[in-house]
Amino acid sequence: MPAEPVLHTPFAELLFNWLKSHQLFTFQLPVMATVLLFLQALLINYITGSHDILYKGSVMPGLFFVLLNSIYPEQLLLSPQLLANTFIILLLHRLCYLYESDRPLFLVFDAAILLGIGLLLDYDLIIYLFFILLSVLFMTAFNLRYWLAAIFGIIIPSYFLGVYFFLTDQLGDFLISFQYSISKSYLNPIGITWIESLIWFIIIPIFVFSTLSLQLNFLRNKVKTRRIQVIILLLQVFGVISVLAQNQMYVFGLAFLSVSLSVIMANYFIRSKRKLLKDILFLLLLICMMYYHFIRA
Repeated sequence: MPAEPVLHTPFAELLFNWLKSHQLFTFQLPVMATVLLFLQALLINYITGSHDILYKGSVMPGLFFVLLNSIYPEQLLLSPQLLANTFIILLLHRLCYLYESDRPLFLVFDAAILLGIGLLLDYDLIIYLFFILLSVLFMTAFNLRYWLAAIFGIIIPSYFLGVYFFLTDQLGDFLISFQYSISKSYLNPIGITWIESLIWFIIIPIFVFSTLSLQLNFLRNKVKTRRIQVIILLLQVFGVISVLAQNQMYVFGLAFLSVSLSVIMANYFIRSKRKLLKDILFLLLLICMMYYHFIRA
């Protein structure tokens, strides 16, 4: 049986307890997860297409996003990480508008609020505050007001939820729950077996060759495209940290890694002219996935 997602935040517990208390929702949770994943994939495709992130418009980013979020059976469950990933995608979309924007302060504030909402579902997302701050540096320039806007924006959703818990006499438990993220380590060895890691011996070379391709063609792109590609690679770093932060439940953390990795993998399959090699690699990915879902499970 797939492992159950771990609920680390009071809001996640409140939400999932409400879902489980309604029998109709309980039976439809896998369907809800599938629909949400499909909508996220559409949003990924919209972002890459509207901001000209890749060589040409393609549905490949959304395809690989779905694939990366379906590697293991556990990922087909509705989890706080999958829900929170929606807000990571949305904040990336807002940050892509920073370059040449006449009101970057509002975009930073919007992105921070989105992160603050995602934070209520998974406290590990606190590290993405640094992603927002670094993205502001790459897309615009250092401005203390932008950094303050990001900090205040991330606090606002927690403030309103804190008011709710105060009114329901649960504020103490809500404040104590923050100690989880403050005291934990974000660089833990993940509990992955050799069998489970087989697919990553295919994904990692694709990532490496695609990154080299991005670097070789970097200066051929528009300035805006170059800067967005930089923050995509930066998001990849934070995605890896998110997986390590989940430790034994790393399969749920893969949702955060998939946002940037899906775009990078799509770049390889769009640019590479070795059609036979691409077909073989994609077939191997599918074989590994089928093994995890139908044989190993």
